[in-house]
Amino acid sequence: MISKDHVVVTIDLHKLGRRLIDSDKVFIRVHELSYELGVSINAAGRILSALERLGYLIKWSRGLYIIRRRTLLNSNLLKNK
Repeated sequence: MISKDHVVVTIDLHKLGRRLIDSDKVFIRVHELSYELGVSINAAGRILSALERLGYLIKWSRGLYIIRRRTLLNSNLLKNK
């Protein structure tokens, strides 16, 4: 059951990962993603953790991730295929 103030959404993690890589950002924080997407801090943490497993991010410290640059990303994605 969905209440009037909640909506269930699906996020394309590959699209989000590519958008982060295309941005000029070097780091992304859990709190920052939470604010930008309008989701809880826990949900933002799960999203960033999933992006790390997919190779788009590197966990730097608690709540802080490094966004991989294209050269690192392309070589890692090719290894996984």
